[in-house]
Amino acid sequence: MKNITFITLIICSSLTLAQQPSQAILDGIKQLAPTATITSSNKSVIAGVTEIVIDSANSSEVFYMTDDGKYLISGSIIETASRKDVTEEKKSSLRKDIVQQFDKDQRMDFYPKDMKHHVTVYTDIDCGYCRKLHSEMKQYNDLGIGISYLLYPRSGIGSKSYDKAVTAWCAVDRNEAMTQSQNGEILPAQQCDNPVKAHYASGRKVGVKGTPNIVTDSGLLLPTYMPPEALLQKLNMLAAQ
Repeated sequence: MKNITFITLIICSSLTLAQQPSQAILDGIKQLAPTATITSSNKSVIAGVTEIVIDSANSSEVFYMTDDGKYLISGSIIETASRKDVTEEKKSSLRKDIVQQFDKDQRMDFYPKDMKHHVTVYTDIDCGYCRKLHSEMKQYNDLGIGISYLLYPRSGIGSKSYDKAVTAWCAVDRNEAMTQSQNGEILPAQQCDNPVKAHYASGRKVGVKGTPNIVTDSGLLLPTYMPPEALLQKLNMLAAQ
């Protein structure tokens, strides 16, 4: 198992369990990482194997464990007949829940009058492709795509990018301040109660590695910039499934 997997297990914090895992599974995890906490436990599509979710400050990870607690499995389950990625469906469900915790007062929305599709975008003011995406906002909106921003300063909390994100959030007109910042304007620094740290933490749990990252309303992660027409084509395809 990769080192990052062990780190994820070790730094897990205690959260309310969705379903109590068996003692055998608890004992199996304890042997790997005594401080790890399972946040969700459900029967998997494979007999004798349980799906478990381990949530930390940095990520939500899906694993599988044999019901006797002897073997931990890291990887994807693919249904051969349909080629459906069962593990990705679970991950999408987790991402959907993480993103949806932010209501309209905790994000920046750029919506068209006639919205046919909606996505959430993790964005960084100092990211070149984030600026490209924002410069094409009218094209996205004209195609009926509404975009909600969550702020993800890649340099981390306390960085210059973080300060710019906070300044944009604290402006009287957040959307205009975001547009000015994405155009490279340096705005006078502002401070206020803001969700930027929560946005950043949610991005790490979702699996954001760079920006922009696009999350569909079903929880699918599109980890790169997509031109307006390409994004529309992708969203239409997903809607037809």
